[in-house]
Amino acid sequence: METTNTDKMLKDFFSEQKQEIEDNGFSKRLLQNLPEQTDRRWIVWAFAIVGLIISGYIGINSNLFEQIMRLFKHISIYYLLGTVFCFPLIGAIVFYFAQNRTYRLI
Repeated sequence: METTNTDKMLKDFFSEQKQEIEDNGFSKRLLQNLPEQTDRRWIVWAFAIVGLIISGYIGINSNLFEQIMRLFKHISIYYLLGTVFCFPLIGAIVFYFAQNRTYRLI
């Protein structure tokens, strides 16, 4: 309760004391003088490919694929289909949260 009252008092104070400063073209000049940023997205792809190659090498040499196939033989097809059909739902939720960056979990 006290924080709500304090928040209201702070908002009122800052709204009363707000002052506008003239720009006089400063922002435009500043943006024109900023250096061009180079595109460094290739670094993410390079590390992703290296990680994929390392993971594949470890998976092949540790017989991981054979163990996974042996595990799938004992799982009912209904559980596998249910898992596969949940992927679009999970993907849609992740896409929503990635686009909407103002979310709160708590």
